[in-house]
Amino acid sequence: MNFFCTTGYKSACIIRYKTLYLHLKTDNYIMRKNLLTIPVSAILMISCGVKGTNENHDSTTMTDTDTVLIEPVANENLVDTDSMPTYYSEDLKRFGLHGKVKTVKTNNYSPFVSCLASPLTFNEEGVLTSLFSEFTDNEISYNSDGFIEKTCCRESDGTTFELKFTDFDTDMNPVSGKYKSDGPDEIWEVEFTIAYTNFDHERNWTQRTFKGESVSRYMNEDGEYTKPQKEAFEASETRTIVYYR
Repeated sequence: MNFFCTTGYKSACIIRYKTLYLHLKTDNYIMRKNLLTIPVSAILMISCGVKGTNENHDSTTMTDTDTVLIEPVANENLVDTDSMPTYYSEDLKRFGLHGKVKTVKTNNYSPFVSCLASPLTFNEEGVLTSLFSEFTDNEISYNSDGFIEKTCCRESDGTTFELKFTDFDTDMNPVSGKYKSDGPDEIWEVEFTIAYTNFDHERNWTQRTFKGESVSRYMNEDGEYTKPQKEAFEASETRTIVYYR
């Protein structure tokens, strides 16, 4: 800063210079005083920030006064494991059964002939031990996730039974499907949806309802099938599940 004084105003310049010096001195004192009043914790925070730019610290060096900001990272490969069904064994998974299941028995006559409606038994390791001896040519197919998608079997008179599930819910319970029984006297086909109304403590269903439309064709006296007869279809199914302790 420059100061210009004329001869006639020398005394006035001296006074102004002294006044300015006092102001600067006072301001410098105030600044130093304010600097001394900065909290020690703030200085520590600044020093930690500077040090953090030069060194990497793991969680074991953190103190109670440290603040950690975690930036969320998008990852399309992350899976919500809480929403995924869990199973005790591969055999139990195929039948969509949770927990250490011992036996499964349908309480009433199932609307569809299938090995799925037969009594199911599992050992303590969850391995299926049922023989399905009631019908012949039992076949079970699985979808890409390992759940039963289709069953086929045959009765002694040659009637074949085919059950296929076409859609599943998030718990991998079938929610729609098709059924066909083809015998010497009748061909019966059904397209249906499934609604689950009751579950047990292991989240296994114990009651469900089928709704849809059925088509029947009967063999007449001339050995020919009649025209298709359509009608509404509805049936319910309940089962009892016993678990190992």
